[in-house]
Amino acid sequence: MSTAGHQLIYDDGCGFCQRSVRLLRRLDWFNTIEPIPLSAAADLMARHLISIDAMMSAMHLVTRQGSVYAGAEAVREFGLRMPLLFPLALAMRLGFVLRLAKWVYQKTSANRYRISRRLKCEGRGCLIHRKH
Repeated sequence: MSTAGHQLIYDDGCGFCQRSVRLLRRLDWFNTIEPIPLSAAADLMARHLISIDAMMSAMHLVTRQGSVYAGAEAVREFGLRMPLLFPLALAMRLGFVLRLAKWVYQKTSANRYRISRRLKCEGRGCLIHRKH
């Protein structure tokens, strides 16, 4: 069991995702989130009925209570636990802000490998699941 209690499953085959998780770890002053790479999350995904297709479209946050949030809703939930993200997470409680955040998240997620190439991602993992 994680000391953090909340587990964030992310696509470790994506350079953009890896950079985002590194930034998130810097913002997580109280170590509330444990990042779990997709390549090591099979058991956690099976326990919470998270499919690989769902994971390839959005990161997933599994709270210590067992609730599962995906995409922008995961951002909102872990943002509530981090002082620097708290204002954004609080704003995302408003329906129209959450709808906008979902749209932005969806566009970013769908283009994350393209973004990784622009960030000069050189790792082997950057080739996994890339749509040409």
